[in-house]
Amino acid sequence: MSPRIALVLAGLAALALPLPGATVAGIGLTGFGLVCLAAAVSRPGSTAPALLIAAAALSWVATPDDGRWPRLAALALAVAVVHSAAALAAVVPATAPVPVAVTLRWAGWTTAAAAAGVSTVAAVQLLPGRVPAVLPTAATLVVLAAVLVAVVLGGVLRRRTGG
Repeated sequence: MSPRIALVLAGLAALALPLPGATVAGIGLTGFGLVCLAAAVSRPGSTAPALLIAAAALSWVATPDDGRWPRLAALALAVAVVHSAAALAAVVPATAPVPVAVTLRWAGWTTAAAAAGVSTVAAVQLLPGRVPAVLPTAATLVVLAAVLVAVVLGGVLRRRTGG
């Protein structure tokens, strides 16, 4: 599958999963997200994929909470695929075939990122009582910070050991 096709499918899912209502915010964010999706497909190396993700996240926040954590986990998966598909599409020409080895490596990293996001959302939902809407976001940021620290420390150690 082309990274641009994966970007389109994941982008549409990310915009649909919040189930935006027929309100000014819901219609506006969805419309903005669709414009960003079109821009992300044509220019995946731009800020358009990030704006698409922001539109999906804001749409989620603007929608009333109704115990929808399975959709939140699916949104985490869609956002991970949008991000990684845009990154791959940014370095692969639109008409060029993607080698199988690159596709497999991309799928592996995307699966790992999605698993981290989905498990964070699921773990937060296991907490007793009503979970504030900001908690899954905070937990995801903590996981992201831990991964960033691990990557930076790994790079420092590789440089020091010459590996």
